[in-house]
Amino acid sequence: MSELISYNTFGKFFDQVLGLDESIRFVAIHDGSFKAKYQNGVEGYFKEEEIKLSLSEAHNRWDSRKMLSFRIGEPKFAMAQYGKINRITIPLGSEGIILVTTELDADIERIVEGIIYARSKFFQTK
Repeated sequence: MSELISYNTFGKFFDQVLGLDESIRFVAIHDGSFKAKYQNGVEGYFKEEEIKLSLSEAHNRWDSRKMLSFRIGEPKFAMAQYGKINRITIPLGSEGIILVTTELDADIERIVEGIIYARSKFFQTK
């Protein structure tokens, strides 16, 4: 998918997602390659290699969720809450995921809806 989307498009997508709410810390895409951006002034908890590993594992979990979709419907998003952050994953086409981290007090449903809208604006997904 990324070969069809310019780097500028990813940057605009990241800016729109980060602009949804100040509680959003980080946004990334894993679609065979890795692209990411932090909210201004935010310092990450992970090193780049740890982020890549985390995205790869999230991608694998997303594949597992899709295997059950024939019984319960297509997954819209998944969220895990940790001691310091919320971690949201959203599908990006058949081969990619969007990963967003937020502060614990974030309005997750509003943020997810905004990300899904931005995804529809910037990417063609099936």
